Amino acid sequence: MKERKIFSFSHQAMATFFEVFVSGQDEAYARSAAHEFFREIDRLEGFFSRFDERSEISRINRLKPGEVLPVSLETYECLKLSFEMMVETGGAFNVNFRALKKEFSKKETGIIKGEDGKKNSKKQKRQLSQPGLEPSEIIKIGFRRESDGSEKAREAGREKYKNRNKEQVIVTFGPGVHDSSSKQSEINLASGAYAENKKIGLKPYLKLFPLDLIEQPGGYCAVRLDIPDAVLDLDLGAVGKGYALEKAAGIFEAWEITDFLVSAGGSTVYACGSEPWPVAVGGGFDFFKPGKIYLKNRALSGSGHEVKGEHIFDPRKKCQRSRHLAAWVSHPSPAVADALSAAFMVMSLEEIRKYAESHPEAWALVLTRNRKSYLFKKLDIFEPGS
Repeated sequence: MKERKIFSFSHQAMATFFEVFVSGQDEAYARSAAHEFFREIDRLEGFFSRFDERSEISRINRLKPGEVLPVSLETYECLKLSFEMMVETGGAFNVNFRALKKEFSKKETGIIKGEDGKKNSKKQKRQLSQPGLEPSEIIKIGFRRESDGSEKAREAGREKYKNRNKEQVIVTFGPGVHDSSSKQSEINLASGAYAENKKIGLKPYLKLFPLDLIEQPGGYCAVRLDIPDAVLDLDLGAVGKGYALEKAAGIFEAWEITDFLVSAGGSTVYACGSEPWPVAVGGGFDFFKPGKIYLKNRALSGSGHEVKGEHIFDPRKKCQRSRHLAAWVSHPSPAVADALSAAFMVMSLEEIRKYAESHPEAWALVLTRNRKSYLFKKLDIFEPGS
């Protein structure tokens, strides 16, 4: 592989560090493009952060049954993807897992553990690559980790929904829409877990994702809480960063930058270009001695216990214990890779195998608790010529 002259830039957002690596441009131009990328990340954090009471996710978490809240297209898209991934993985992925965790804790102890709302104070210091370094030195992917107008927004949403022309509603998406409804969204997913779950309907997911996602002509998007006893505590931590990478990377097209790699906290990376980008995989496991793979127009995301220990909650078993020690997923979409790496941590090997068979674009590497590794879908991403 030819040596590249690479410029790197870093920015703190979403309680982690986002990084941009640009090749094929001069430093000033690359810096300006990276600045716009980071501005977009900050904008999306304003929608997704559950620590900010003004964010759309925080306002959704405060919804009462029957309330409708207008939301941005980005929040709508991220929640829609989250619902799709929940159904695709049979409930293994769930952005409402905190509500399930509280319910489980209440049953076990008789009390509901409160959230302290504090961000992780540990900041991992990263050494950024400098121009002229070999690409293999660039990055190592490891593991993760009431506004004043809110009532007016709710009221406007309720009125607009009440007065809507039902024939103009193009998408009403969510478990609150029964299978027999003519307004049910068309979910553009292939076969696999979703197809199997369609046979039994979406009712099992009512309490897991108790929101209707509404889209109308003209770009109006909203969410509605329709289930009286539903509990909401949405957390986009397992999909939001991947979605942000994917959304913000679109800025590079306007800047005519085609050779770049972007990273969210070292747990999800997305690489594009005419040549593959080498990405080192963290963990130092004996079974993965090559230590790196090569990404070209696709993403890689990793989840595991290396940084935070036993922190992954299984929304199906409702327990704070995952099936596996680590999971890596590569997919053309950073958001999907992000979600799947979390879901695969609690899915059985057979479930993962079935998913991989029905989704040829996905690749996965799983390390079980007995330290055996399993590779799903052999892709040519271990050699630079791929």
